[in-house]
Formats: sequence, C-alpha cells, structure tokens
Amino acid sequence: MPRHLSEAQRARAIAKLEENWSLTEVAAELNVSKSCIFYIKKRWQGEQRLQRTIRQGIGKVSTENEDNALVEFINHNPFETAVKAREETLFPGSLRTTQRRLKQCGFKNCVAAHKMVLTEEHKQRRLQFANSFLQGNEFWNNVMFSDEKTFQSSKNERLHFYRFRNTRFEENYTLSTTNSGRFSVNVWAWISVHDPGVCWQIDGRLTAIRTLYKSHQ
Repeated sequence: MPRHLSEAQRARAIAKLEENWSLTEVAAELNVSKSCIFYIKKRWQGEQRLQRTIRQGIGKVSTENEDNALVEFINHNPFETAVKAREETLFPGSLRTTQRRLKQCGFKNCVAAHKMVLTEEHKQRRLQFANSFLQGNEFWNNVMFSDEKTFQSSKNERLHFYRFRNTRFEENYTLSTTNSGRFSVNVWAWISVHDPGVCWQIDGRLTAIRTLYKSHQ
C-alpha cells in the first residue's frame, strides 16, 4: 500500500467519487485506506485543491554556534558525559536532544579501551619484537602462547564516552591502567594452534619460577 498518492491518482479518486463510487470502492481501486480517500474528498470539497498540505515541522532548539560549542567541549573532554557537556555549554535542548546532536555531528557513545601505560621506547621495542617474528605457518605451528593475568579487587568498571568512529585505540580515547595493590588473584594460562590449553590459579606472588613449575605439572 503506497504511503501517499500522486496528484494524478488524487484526481482519479475525485473523478470516481463524482461517478458515485463509494469511498470503499475508490480506496480498493487505488489500494489505499478509506480514510485517505475521505480526506482527499474533504480537501477537494472545502478548498478545491488536490495538493497535500506541506508540514513545516518543529524548528531546531539550538543555533549553529551552540552546536559548535557542544562539539568543541566533547572534543577537548572526550570522557565527559552528555549531561556534563549540556551543563557546561548551556545547551538549550534536553538531554536527549544533546545526545542526538552529538550523534548527528559524528560522535559515537562507546566503552573506553584500557591500555597499560607505555612510553615511546616501550612501543618501539614491542613493534620491533613483533616484526622479528613475521614468519610462515610452519613456525607458528610449533609456538605456544602463554600469559598471566592478575584479577584485582579495585574498581575497574566500564566507562562510556563520546568519540568518532574508528578511533577506539587512539591515545586520547583510552584509559591508562596501573596495578592497584589491593586484593588480587593470579592466573596463568597457555594456548596454541592445536589446543586451547589450560588455566591455573597461582598461589602467592606470580613469579617466573611458580609459572614454570605449573607449566610442567
């Protein structure tokens, strides 16, 4: 069923009505609702016109300068909420309008990525290490990956913020994490291309000797 009739179809509907067709018959002929034909007939009888009324809609509550101020605030404070951005920039719209305006400007509400604090030297040495092992599948078939993880009792919840698409791991949009020193549980695990491996809890301090001992059990 079409959403709107063309002007030619509306003229055809009036012609059928003037031939004493009923509203139901005209609606069935044009595959529209009976109410649609009723309003076409009413408009024709009252105003002698077939054109639909163009609705203007509601204007924007904010000016271009107010929108720019909102975007500028989020650009410089990506970890602030829409609530805070609205308050600080005196944005005239509601919270929902604020969120909608940010989305229209290209921002996306996301969960922040967590990365360890790395210096430029750390980054370069890690990249060099990875590049030195770019070899074929025969090499990786004989490799086992292992890693340890310390689960801490410190607060480490998700943080939502606004950023542009495809910028998840850019430095401005990541949270730096450090060890808290609070209650923790140490875990070590391994995995390879042939096997998902195992995962062990390590009692006490997570040292190389303890990890090596577990790997030979």
